[in-house]
Amino acid sequence: MTLIRARWCLCLAMVTTAGACRSEGPREPPSAPVQATATEEPVDLHGTGGVEGADAAYDRSRQPARFIAALGIAPGQRIADVGAGQGYFTRRLAEAVGPTGRVVATDINDEALKRLRARVIGRENIEVRKVEPDAPGLEAGAYDLILLSEVDHFLTDRVDYLTRLRAALTPQGRIAVTHLRAMRPPLVAAARTAGYSVVSEYNDLPDHYLLFLRPTAHP
Repeated sequence: MTLIRARWCLCLAMVTTAGACRSEGPREPPSAPVQATATEEPVDLHGTGGVEGADAAYDRSRQPARFIAALGIAPGQRIADVGAGQGYFTRRLAEAVGPTGRVVATDINDEALKRLRARVIGRENIEVRKVEPDAPGLEAGAYDLILLSEVDHFLTDRVDYLTRLRAALTPQGRIAVTHLRAMRPPLVAAARTAGYSVVSEYNDLPDHYLLFLRPTAHP
């Protein structure tokens, strides 16, 4: 379940509860409809949106500065930001690897990629790449860290996808996965089936888990 859907379910539950608890009595006449005014377009946090600063509540939940620090990135590393969307973490990742490093941000969504490219113009250490669904599209043995941020629930087959990612890692490479905590069990189960072990976890985020995977056996 995405954060947006989780919020919607919570709001729906609150509305339902409020309705059940309301005492019966004379109903007030409906208020006059309020004409909506056009402001900025809605932010889809898990599709073509997800820009730091666009949603204060989401930023508080994700803690981007703390999150990037927890990844343990070193200057000069090569990182894949899988399912980057509009690039919530992409620019911070690029800052962490520095001018000698590189970030490859992938997605399947044309609109997301268009917006991301516009946001990273002039960032020479960022490459934006379109990939096919369920295909990583990453070079073999090239990545020190592969980040999957709130994307694994979109995968048709988590085990197959994680198995495919193995070839893209350097010998000491890691896969970092983050999502809402309720999404941790299926990811961990799939990772173990695909031949990974959880080598470390970071649990100092309000709503999300962050864990690191390394291959435990060769396919």
